[in-house]
Amino acid sequence: MEPSIESPIVIPGETPLESISAQEIEHALCQEYRQYLTGHLTREQKHLHHVDDDIEIGISHYREFTADTPHKHPVATEHGYVLQGHLRIRLLDGSGQEMEFGAGDFFVLRPGVGYATKNAPDTRIFFIKSPGINDKTTVEIDADTQHWLSAWDPE
Repeated sequence: MEPSIESPIVIPGETPLESISAQEIEHALCQEYRQYLTGHLTREQKHLHHVDDDIEIGISHYREFTADTPHKHPVATEHGYVLQGHLRIRLLDGSGQEMEFGAGDFFVLRPGVGYATKNAPDTRIFFIKSPGINDKTTVEIDADTQHWLSAWDPE
């Protein structure tokens, strides 16, 4: 018996193939440090964005040292691939575990894990969050973590 080829599922009003050029992405990243490429976002994107309820994909470009607000995702799993530069992640589960990632490294943050991140200048990260829901929840931090977030290498 020959395998059947199913017709593609096309939602009315959508095209079966969408694209964003490298030039469009670079233009958007010159204006914003984070650009979502797809997802179902609560905050409107000024530039590029394709709506997708199942997954959120984007690129962050930290031009200078940046410490993100410590948070967790109660439902979503976050995946990151470092395109260039370096970032450090500190788990906020009481273990004090910290890891550094550089270009070519991949990491996964599971749902419910509180974490703090800081990014070296000129760091780019390609990220995927699934499901693509806005479930970011701010996490309280202690004085040691606050100091850790203050610089790439706090004294």
